[in-house]
Amino acid sequence: MNEILDDETFISNELFFSIINLISDKFDTFKGQTELDGEIIQDTEHKQKMQFVGFNAKTFHNFFATVDVKSDASDWYFSGKIILRRNNFKEIKKSKKGSGVTLLKKINEYAGINCFIPSDGYWFVKGVNRLLNEDYTKEFQDFINSFSKSNRKGVMTTVRICEFNKKFNTYFQIYMPKHRYFQPKKVSEELDWVFYLHKSHFCLIRRKNKTLGIREIEDNYDENVWRTCRDDNAVTQVSPLKLNVCPTIHDDCLYAWDCETYSEKETNKAIPYSCTLINLEKLRKLLDRIKNNFPDLNPTDSIPEEFYNKLMNIVEIFVGKDCIDQMLQRLGKIDQKE
Repeated sequence: MNEILDDETFISNELFFSIINLISDKFDTFKGQTELDGEIIQDTEHKQKMQFVGFNAKTFHNFFATVDVKSDASDWYFSGKIILRRNNFKEIKKSKKGSGVTLLKKINEYAGINCFIPSDGYWFVKGVNRLLNEDYTKEFQDFINSFSKSNRKGVMTTVRICEFNKKFNTYFQIYMPKHRYFQPKKVSEELDWVFYLHKSHFCLIRRKNKTLGIREIEDNYDENVWRTCRDDNAVTQVSPLKLNVCPTIHDDCLYAWDCETYSEKETNKAIPYSCTLINLEKLRKLLDRIKNNFPDLNPTDSIPEEFYNKLMNIVEIFVGKDCIDQMLQRLGKIDQKE
């Protein structure tokens, strides 16, 4: 057998490794989904049905290498057919109109005896401004945007409080009620107020009345969440994708994705606004490292922050009305980059 024809090619008793090489050569000119459907024969006695799907040469070579490790595949012969499918995805029907949506969260400011709840947006620096009686908003924005995109650019975390103190010569701490300690543990000057994280929202409580401050926050935390469109022509339809993938593909060729949506009130349709993409092999290796370093970590426990940052390095995020299109375009370029 010298070549693979378009559409379907029928094969009878050809060396399996030769089939893999022919498929690899075909991918030089063919872009789409390739499927093997037939049976493997070894020593003319042992037969096993096999169906395998892949989207690039690397997928098939990884599959062959995997089975060869478990069982010598040098004398495997294949009989069956090779199927080429140029159109892997069903058509995605989209509304002709639409300019995206925005999720809004409104938190009302509250100033109590033992606590302070900032309004929504730049919560941490609003607490800083209140305590120092100065406006650090611009400096704070520059600070959180100085980190790389893969390192949670634009996000203030509890770990970064120490870095913020060093940069601006301040003495802020945050109270961690689970373990009853402050972070950072030591500062040159202890302030009367400390930060406290309530529903991922930086609030302030009095150092000497922490319990009363937390209780006051829980009693007065006022949060409203709603959806709004940037104009009246909202996205009106998102059709599902159907992709035939066999579970035998190796993890380094598989990607998991997630799409965040909200439900449109009038039509009850799911409106997408953000997608994430992650390679399963990279995810598996990172989770194995976390498991080895933290053997007592339960599935319900939060991932330690230093590993969360590393996890975000392998997560790709797409935002906007065309987030699904962005993700599919990225998947289409993976072979070219790797």
